Amino acid sequence: MNWEYGRKLIRFFWKRYDGDITPLSSADYETYLLTADANQKKAAYEKAWESKNFEIENYWKRATYFWTFLIPAFAGYFALVNSDNYKRNDELNHIEVFLIICLGLVISIAWALVNKGSKAWQRNWEAHVDLLEDAITGPLYKIIYPSKTYSVSKINELVSWFFSIVWLILAYKYKQEQHLGLVFISDGKFSLIVTLSLLATCLTILSMLKGYGRGHFSNRVFTMNKRNTTYKNP
Repeated sequence: MNWEYGRKLIRFFWKRYDGDITPLSSADYETYLLTADANQKKAAYEKAWESKNFEIENYWKRATYFWTFLIPAFAGYFALVNSDNYKRNDELNHIEVFLIICLGLVISIAWALVNKGSKAWQRNWEAHVDLLEDAITGPLYKIIYPSKTYSVSKINELVSWFFSIVWLILAYKYKQEQHLGLVFISDGKFSLIVTLSLLATCLTILSMLKGYGRGHFSNRVFTMNKRNTTYKNP
């Protein structure tokens, strides 16, 4: 039993995702969606448009959500490092500054990964619109005016990765200012709190990249349950 808990803990930070999905040929896709009756086909097309627009709307809501955390993080960081207290020696190596750096790094990487996940679902529904629209409205979505453009989502993703790099630079700056050694634990001063903060940050990022934070498609087995209710007669 203890080993099972250990395996779950390991899988939280690192696990393989062997997707249980079945590739569809164009004939398969037509069988599932394009050979349906007219009402069902139209409903599928409208649902694809609705879901695509829903993903785009939520994409920008998520961006606003991360900005809400990043702006105060930057403000707090610069307020602390520019204060007179930061210039004095501190037994805890001004851990509050490093904690803000860790928080900013985690939020920035999370933002970048959420951008990729949102874009993947947006493209999913765009593909359905491309495949379904010919039979409903004609190739309206596929006929475009600009021959070249910029990807708003890709630029947003680049900005989020840029902020991640900025936080890494600030972390290196902090290490130098506090005279901490290599990876904060050797060849110089040793700070347990800084080391634990660094470890927690690395594990959180690892879980987002390779563990719990990764989405996957597997065979879903359901067991449904019914709630019991009792009617009390007067």
